Amino acid sequence: MLARFERLHAGVVAALVLLTTAFALYTGAVGPYEAPIQRGVFVLLMLPLVFLLTRSGLGWRGAAEHAFNFALSLAAVAVMAWYLWHYERLYSAPFVWPSDIAFGMVGIALVLEAVRRTVGLPITAIIIAFLIFAYFGPQVPVRVLRHGGLDAETMVSMIFFGTDGVFGTPIGVCATFIVVIMMFGALLMATGGAELFMNIAKIVAGRFVGGPAKIAVVGSAMMGMITGATVANVATTGPVTIPMMKRAGYDPRFAGAVEALASSGGQLMPPIMGAAAFIMIDYLNISYAQLVSHAIIPALLYFASVLLIVHVRSVKYGFKPIPKAEIPKLKDELKRRGHMLLPLVVLIYMLSERYSIMYVAFFTVVTTIAVSFLRRETRLGLAGFMAAFRDAITSMVPLVAICAGAGVLIGVLTATGVNLKITYLIEYVAQGSLFVTLLLTMVACIILGMGLPTVAAYIVLATLVPASLINLGVLPVAAHLFIFYFAILSAITPPVCTGAYVAAGIAQTDPIQTGIAAIRLGIVVFLLPFAFVYDPALLLLGSWGEVAFFVGTSALGIVFWAYGLEGWLGGAIGWPARVALLASGALLIWPDVLMSGIGLVIGLGALTPSLMRRYNGRRGSVAIN
Repeated sequence: MLARFERLHAGVVAALVLLTTAFALYTGAVGPYEAPIQRGVFVLLMLPLVFLLTRSGLGWRGAAEHAFNFALSLAAVAVMAWYLWHYERLYSAPFVWPSDIAFGMVGIALVLEAVRRTVGLPITAIIIAFLIFAYFGPQVPVRVLRHGGLDAETMVSMIFFGTDGVFGTPIGVCATFIVVIMMFGALLMATGGAELFMNIAKIVAGRFVGGPAKIAVVGSAMMGMITGATVANVATTGPVTIPMMKRAGYDPRFAGAVEALASSGGQLMPPIMGAAAFIMIDYLNISYAQLVSHAIIPALLYFASVLLIVHVRSVKYGFKPIPKAEIPKLKDELKRRGHMLLPLVVLIYMLSERYSIMYVAFFTVVTTIAVSFLRRETRLGLAGFMAAFRDAITSMVPLVAICAGAGVLIGVLTATGVNLKITYLIEYVAQGSLFVTLLLTMVACIILGMGLPTVAAYIVLATLVPASLINLGVLPVAAHLFIFYFAILSAITPPVCTGAYVAAGIAQTDPIQTGIAAIRLGIVVFLLPFAFVYDPALLLLGSWGEVAFFVGTSALGIVFWAYGLEGWLGGAIGWPARVALLASGALLIWPDVLMSGIGLVIGLGALTPSLMRRYNGRRGSVAIN
């Protein structure tokens, strides 16, 4: 019996992967169907995979586990078949049938089970709490959140079947371009993309002081553009970089923190950025080139801060470059796999020409397959391509589950009007203060982003938060990038710091302490979003003189901050000077001419003793010689 279940399981999973791949590539080539069909077919194929590829966690074994998972998969197929058969009536009729309510309730229950299996009970409990809140609206004790309540018919109609619910924007982006982008990433990885990026990182950073840690930063920045998720990035590059850092003598917590922080920031780094950036283009209705131009300076400052702190620590503790024999030659690397960079060039060019994201993703997949045949090292064969597509589709499983769950949250907020009330609450508490509004928004982003993939976290937050910022005069692109930054940084923020947890597992250290170390290492990154909201010169919005001034002061602030944080410049820096350097760094990053001037004076005053000591030491060395 068990053997039959296992054969059946393997066959059904293979068939669903093949069908999902074919559907995604076909609609990528010819364009998507109308939203209900595109999203409905995608969920029809993906939701059964959630149950077939995850364990119930109920203690069952063998045939009982398989039987239960197959039962849930069949229930998912039945619900989605009903939805697709009746979608025109469900969208046009002013009422729903009793059978619609039954199928809709089963559908919501299946979504909750999918979220529980992939993300865990805490997020599931939050979604259930929202559903209870929707049903018992008149009994809500907080008056401003009180509403008329949603009966079963309304809940099913708006939250499950409606375009603002389960089949709303989160599933919509998964069903169109995210799945094809994931295929591109999986193909690039299968053809040696990870090794190519890590070898380029070794060539760029390995020969310098603290080479292993700098390789982690550069390599993770490159990988994050492709994986589009912090956890996937850590899991891909961490097994290489973290042991390398530990062998070089870095503390395991610091090694895990560097990897977690750099992997998070990879999604911010143009020219590709993470998958959520493509959603931002749709929200803002701007071109890809515009978004890249706005995002490039903060991303460069992000990684400059991490690299500089790593450098100062490496000098402080005497960490060496990696051995020259371990650094590959650029010529050899480009000869072996350099052609696999061509799909990235195609992707960037087509996006800059404003082709649709879905078509660009499809064409990039086709280009990747074509150029992979140019060299034996990257040629996969049919089995290799099928394995890559399977990796892409299975990696979508948790994302589809949580995006469906996010759709439930958005549906509740929209149906009850609480999304507008949240904006009002933020504005009421802030009393017109932009700084307080930004703090509240930051906290909301970190809390709502805990445990969620960046795509899902950004979509939920972009639905709730930007209006309160825009109402205070913040530019829409600055408001959305602010949310994007903190949705990403929630992956390193305890207690639910998923990126730090994965990095700590590889480094064999405490995950909470790794998360705290990542925050310490990247504290400058938490200041940058505030800076570009207050003055969008960091987003290349403003005169060139203003842009040059604030980019220069921010870069200098990062330098002061790194020396103050590590307490070293040719020798130990005392605590009073370290505090002064940290304060000067914050003042220089803050976009205000007077504050920057004060910060410069404080920073130079704090560094003067160390600079003089270093200068005198060098003069003494020359005199002795």
